[in-house]
Amino acid sequence: MLILLFFSWLFYGAIHSLMASNYFKNFVAEKMGKYVRFYRLFYNVIAFVLLIPVLALQFSTEKNTLWQVSDYEAISGKFISVLGTIFIAIALQGYDLGEFSGIHFKKQDEIPAFKTDGLLQYVRHPIYFGILLLFWGLFVADASTKSLLGAIAVTIYLLIGVYFEEKKLVLVFGEKYKAYQKNVPMLIPFLRF
Repeated sequence: MLILLFFSWLFYGAIHSLMASNYFKNFVAEKMGKYVRFYRLFYNVIAFVLLIPVLALQFSTEKNTLWQVSDYEAISGKFISVLGTIFIAIALQGYDLGEFSGIHFKKQDEIPAFKTDGLLQYVRHPIYFGILLLFWGLFVADASTKSLLGAIAVTIYLLIGVYFEEKKLVLVFGEKYKAYQKNVPMLIPFLRF
């Protein structure tokens, strides 16, 4: 069951990344024609629907602990997870949530604004950082094999996703983004990573 859980997370990440790729977007744009403006909404609905069975598997998998968690570890892990959730919520405030969700449509050739304010001045991918805190905090809180596998799979997915996302951002914003890469950490605030 743990192997299935691990590969479910990786499969979800692969589908999510494929759908976010320029190659897939361009393919869909050819097929959808004028309806391509609905792509972001379609992408988010599919991502949400595909996440449901993965989360169901995550929560239904038997909990085998790797060691007995102390009260301090449990509290620390929950604190880290809550901090990650707060970080995600603050990061989302820096985006146009209507556009981010796909509810508000933009023209396909419209270039998004290059933003470096809010949490983006400390880390290039604040939502991903929050997700890492959330998942690794869950592992610290319960030290279970399923939490560890979930955290490892999500970390692998995010590292691969960030690699491709960075390439897209360099294509869109060019030298401006390259300078930003040199000055702001990718995933962990205040570290050169």
